Amino acid sequence: MNLLFAFIIVLGPTVFFHELGHFLIAKAVGVKVHEFALGFGPVLFKRRGKETAYSIRWLPLGGFVKLAGMDIPEDETDIIPDDDERSFNNKPLWQRLAVIAAGPVMNFVLAVIIFALYTGLAVIPPTVQTIEPGSPAEVARLLPGDEITHVAGTRVHSVQDINQIVADLDGKEITLVIVREAHTIQLAITPALDPNLNRARLGVGMVEKTRESPFTALNHGIQRTWLISKDIVSSLFRMVTGKVKPDIAGPIGIFQLVGESANQGFFFVLFIAGVLSVNLGLFNFLPIPVLDGGWLFLLIWEAVRGRPLEPEQKGAVQFIGLAFLLLLMLFATYKDLLRLDIFG
Repeated sequence: MNLLFAFIIVLGPTVFFHELGHFLIAKAVGVKVHEFALGFGPVLFKRRGKETAYSIRWLPLGGFVKLAGMDIPEDETDIIPDDDERSFNNKPLWQRLAVIAAGPVMNFVLAVIIFALYTGLAVIPPTVQTIEPGSPAEVARLLPGDEITHVAGTRVHSVQDINQIVADLDGKEITLVIVREAHTIQLAITPALDPNLNRARLGVGMVEKTRESPFTALNHGIQRTWLISKDIVSSLFRMVTGKVKPDIAGPIGIFQLVGESANQGFFFVLFIAGVLSVNLGLFNFLPIPVLDGGWLFLLIWEAVRGRPLEPEQKGAVQFIGLAFLLLLMLFATYKDLLRLDIFG
């Protein structure tokens, strides 16, 4: 799969759904939306609607929705008075919270959809995932990613088929037919007896997947989203408490991960898109100013204290949040470069 196409599949829907959440709820509660944009930087494409501009920008690493009362529009004729009912600041607290929270919530909705599609549509034939050191598979030079299609002249459709054929072939040389990077290859291999299982094995870990019903797929999508969310939160907590070393990925790391997934096919890329969507949803819920979680925290804090922050106070808080994000991005990029062994 083309790497650029894979990157678009992973990042495009993730950003689009996030901004779409803000956009739809803002429209639903009557907030004027100045602009809905995918990407940052110079405008690549722009079209004007009734009151909202829709644009695609050159740098495909995010997006934004400009809301009246929160953001200054590029066209000064779009500016509305401070007391206009379409201003974000004039909406009830619950509506403002809903508009802000809708972005990351939509990322979880997208993750459920992606994992449901993966479960309902993906078919992965018996494919080698791991090779045991010193095993017959290592001697025969099987590699992770090899798809096994025939064993000892018999067509196989599942890992169970392979295990049943190999079980009684201890010490007998047989032929495997595999597909490796779209090429069909024959390999000679001699299964070895595993005394613990009392049967012959090849010494590989394999993965496979069949299609599931729509209901099962949706249930799996919800469960998978929950489990991944729980694992990410747990990992983040261990990093914050110093139990594990901080290890995060930036744009370079994401691009590298997508590249590795693209080599294994469309459904692997689809799965990575789901994981990334969960990550983006959780990240944006962090209570860091300039992130959605930071805005939620400020809105709740203003409601508790009974009055909004002064403009200079809000500006200072946002500056601190932006500085923190820039430092976090630099750290993530540094970790990405370390993984690529840039520093030798």
